[in-house]
Amino acid sequence: MIRGSALRASAGIAGAVVGIATAALLLRHLGVAESGRYVTVISLLGIPVTVADVGLNVSASRWLALSGPEDRDTLIANVLGQRLLLMPVAVLAAVAFAAIAAYPPAMVAGTAIAGAGFFFVALANALLLRLTVELRNGGLALVDFLRQAITFVGVAALVALGASLAPFFVVQVLVGLCVVMLLPALIGRNAFVRPRWDREEQRMLLRSALPLAGALALGQLYFRLVIILMSLISSAEQTGYFGGSLRAIEAPIGISVLVAGVALPLLSAAARDDRERLRYAIGGLGRGAIVAGVLVVLVTVRAAAPLMALIGGEAFRPAGAVLRIQVGMLLFNALYQIWTMALLALNRQRELIGVNVLALAGLALFAAVLVPPLGARGGAIASVLGDALLACLIYWRVHTHLGWVMVPAGFLARVLVAAAFACVPLLVSGLPDFVAAALAGVVFLAVGQLIGMIPAELRAELRLLIARRPGGATPTS
Repeated sequence: MIRGSALRASAGIAGAVVGIATAALLLRHLGVAESGRYVTVISLLGIPVTVADVGLNVSASRWLALSGPEDRDTLIANVLGQRLLLMPVAVLAAVAFAAIAAYPPAMVAGTAIAGAGFFFVALANALLLRLTVELRNGGLALVDFLRQAITFVGVAALVALGASLAPFFVVQVLVGLCVVMLLPALIGRNAFVRPRWDREEQRMLLRSALPLAGALALGQLYFRLVIILMSLISSAEQTGYFGGSLRAIEAPIGISVLVAGVALPLLSAAARDDRERLRYAIGGLGRGAIVAGVLVVLVTVRAAAPLMALIGGEAFRPAGAVLRIQVGMLLFNALYQIWTMALLALNRQRELIGVNVLALAGLALFAAVLVPPLGARGGAIASVLGDALLACLIYWRVHTHLGWVMVPAGFLARVLVAAAFACVPLLVSGLPDFVAAALAGVVFLAVGQLIGMIPAELRAELRLLIARRPGGATPTS
């Protein structure tokens, strides 16, 4: 699980770098208002598409992990059949909302165009489930990176041509088609299967998938709600600042989702066979999430404003204040992604719906109170408060079924000590912002290593990877 998570996370980090370059091209070319409209459309599509794509994938990966190899082809064929039926409905729902909300014509058309690209990606994701369950994470990592790389190439070409807003949504179609064409190289000659709609298989999948899809729909609505509300009640400029910050933070959020998804098959098997192993895995993942989350927060505190200026130009420098606040949600997001997978492994999807409804109501209240007076910064504060609330509620349900799985207080104390030392370079005013941010990250990890903050399993895996490098020492028994 550590190796698979490392592969997906590494691809996510590489993709994040490419994603930042893509965001830089988009934000600089489209400007504050138009880039806000672009992010709004992609966020809007993320809500129903997650139900019809990610929701079914997570449920199906759980069933595939518990099924024998001889049954997997039939199950994947039925997942593909579901996708062909549900994805068009999801895209049409997003287009209908865009039209009812009286979005500009370019945004309505863009929702339909980008939705077609999401449709192709969803079909590919159904077929890639085999790699997920077989823990062939190298191929999945390649797909994760290529999506970002193809997006960058498409956006760069349109920027060079001086395109307006609408053509940029076509890039999503290009991404979807490229991923589909890559499937035979990743899966083999049997990459494409004939879709099936077997009554019993469909009933079994839907019985477990619909509660999960509902929970994930609420989760996606939860994640995207603030920018959707801002597109309706705030100015285009404030929506653009928030959208620019959201673009900068989406990549690390995506990494936490990937890592949690890698863990689901293992957590599902542990939930069935060994609850102590399940608690151990959740605790280990939680420690890794806290270290990664605090590291990103520390680095961003000093680098936020120049980073947004670097990505979007000086027009986006005010978005740095938004990003400096919004990055706090990464810590809570990483934790509740892991705890969400734990509930899924325990087949507690309906409880996810309940806690997401409560958190969604809280987030809507936070946004309604904070956005009008504070604009994009109010949206960022609402996002952090909402993620903290959701993390607490999901942990409450996990604790109910498994007992104490929170990381130990001693570990948290070590994280705080390392973070306190890391704050020293952040307070040195004479250092360039990026240098201070980099030093803070190095100090945090170095001090953490010295005082035992880095999990032992991760240290052992890193030593093994170093030993396998050419010229590395061979580990002895």
